Amino acid sequence: MLICGFDFFSFGWLRRSLAVFIVAAGAALPALALDGSAPFGFAWGPLDKIPKPALALRDANVTVLFYRRDLLPAGEMPDTEVVSLDVCKKEGLQQISWASRAFSSSEAAAKFAQVVALGVQKYGEGKPTLEGSVSWENGRIEVLSVLEPGGSHRILMVSRGPNFESCSAEHDQTSDHSLRSRWLRRIELPK
Repeated sequence: MLICGFDFFSFGWLRRSLAVFIVAAGAALPALALDGSAPFGFAWGPLDKIPKPALALRDANVTVLFYRRDLLPAGEMPDTEVVSLDVCKKEGLQQISWASRAFSSSEAAAKFAQVVALGVQKYGEGKPTLEGSVSWENGRIEVLSVLEPGGSHRILMVSRGPNFESCSAEHDQTSDHSLRSRWLRRIELPK
């Protein structure tokens, strides 16, 4: 399942007390981290406590924690399918990825436009990337809408921490894929 070079992943969730999201069109969208903090109430760096993930994988110097929709607080993230956290050995939490539920073309276009508008309001015009995403803050925040087989669409977002480059450089030396592109990878989580 790869559209626009997208091969989806996902990242983790978080504490019940956090749910700091963007509300647009009456539905909670992922935290765009428009204030420079980590989304979903997390802080960049070492994590004290984390909720139990659906799946945890080790990849070089990174532990990836995946959270499915059914592990998230009911009603707090209605448009979420998967969240993933990339926790680096030395730098702690440095990448948070979010994938929406499947949308129709018109729903996805509206949601994507709202997220981009919020980014523009906070950061100014976004920059297009080679993957087809819109990027702000020198690539620290990206959003992308992808078409999946069967015609549904998903919105993907990623936020990266201040020490992401250091973690990514170490990761990329020993892994067969780039940490920067993990948010574009899809995996099937166990039930």
